[in-house]
Amino acid sequence: MNRHVVLALLLALGTSTACSEDPADGPVGVAGNGASAAGAPAGGSGTSSGGTGAGASGSSANAGSSASAGSGSQFECVNSGEINFDCPFNLPPINGSCAPAGECCHRASNTAKIAALGPDDPAVLEYRLNFVDVNNHPLTVGNPVLMSGASARADICSGEQCLLWRFTAPREGGAFVAGQGEAEIGIGAYNCDGTYSYYGPSAAPARPEVDSSDPGRWQSVKVPAQVDPAKEGIERYHIPFATNRNREIARSIFLWPADNTIDWELASSGFEITAFDTSDAGQDCMGARDGLSWNTVNGFTSYSTMEGNDTDVSNLISQTYCSLLAFGLLGEGMKETKCLDTPRCMPGTAGCLWVKLPDALCPKDEAERALFGCHLGAEGNPNNEEGYPATLECTPEAPSAALDPDMGATSDGQCCDPLGQSATLPPCNAYRTTGVFAAAAAEITDEPRNELPPVCQ
Repeated sequence: MNRHVVLALLLALGTSTACSEDPADGPVGVAGNGASAAGAPAGGSGTSSGGTGAGASGSSANAGSSASAGSGSQFECVNSGEINFDCPFNLPPINGSCAPAGECCHRASNTAKIAALGPDDPAVLEYRLNFVDVNNHPLTVGNPVLMSGASARADICSGEQCLLWRFTAPREGGAFVAGQGEAEIGIGAYNCDGTYSYYGPSAAPARPEVDSSDPGRWQSVKVPAQVDPAKEGIERYHIPFATNRNREIARSIFLWPADNTIDWELASSGFEITAFDTSDAGQDCMGARDGLSWNTVNGFTSYSTMEGNDTDVSNLISQTYCSLLAFGLLGEGMKETKCLDTPRCMPGTAGCLWVKLPDALCPKDEAERALFGCHLGAEGNPNNEEGYPATLECTPEAPSAALDPDMGATSDGQCCDPLGQSATLPPCNAYRTTGVFAAAAAEITDEPRNELPPVCQ
């Protein structure tokens, strides 16, 4: 669409970008996974407390825009660059300092915030994943209908498509230095004013559909991270095995975009970022908006356990996430088929309902979580998955001591049997998910949300 046409359209819509809080939405929160979420590290506090309302106008996203009547925000974002009119404009503000800017549609700038710090102040790098795409389940999660829905949720920061990252790194004399930092990853919410928030300890309501009534089951977790600026990529942030909470089960929510009520919850574990841009450019953008789509970067890995995903039914597809992973979209009369109760068979063989077999092993309890985390365990690539490792780092025997790589461990854990028929190996009990993303600098509030996000208008 022509840039001038877009400008005219935005101005025409600029009178209706307030934020609506629906008291019927009730409380909700996030822990840290999703089709892509996670329970990992944490970072220091952010730099804003957020707010809503009408506000800043203008055609630049540079910091310091003044508030006035229009479709902007009363909150002033520390941002930089010009507004990018290729960005999704499904959410306010659409102009002013908090409008989407730069090649990745960031509503804040980590680079600008770091430049304003004192010489010895720690840096807090905050990101929202503007888009997440699962790429190793093409016959199930990757169904075009479901991918279209995921893209729509990404445009409005709904549920699992609102993953937030925060990394804290020490600085001295105006430069990054090696030392103790933090990391935090979790599903969050958009506040309609340009800011985002993690969910808090009382956000999640009790729901009979899930096996947890913990009101803090959606909140993000903070963990220490050893930071070494001499290293590039994800190696810059090292989270020790002993304090890494990604072996726990994290729950994240899927919301109905129309009213932000809860649809269903995902149980996942083992979230790990596999690629991270530590260049100067990566401080604000990893990936970019390309017309009406996204150029993404690798990547992340997460694991969806079968148990924990076998009871909560998605309103969109009328079946559980476990049955979707196992059987794909089921026809009418088959929606209640249970993944845990259906005998496993080799996909593609006559009469076999399974589209994809579980390929990973996750710990079942705290005792196992002390020894190992989720890992690929199905040798031989039983699902003929593209890019599947030729050799796995698993062993025939179960571990008897913690598999801490810092202590020299080279195994991820025991191998598993995808068909569940082995006399010596445990049945695989989870699915590995790999994905790509586009991440943009964000402003994450210091205070978490303890209620469902508003519907932005």
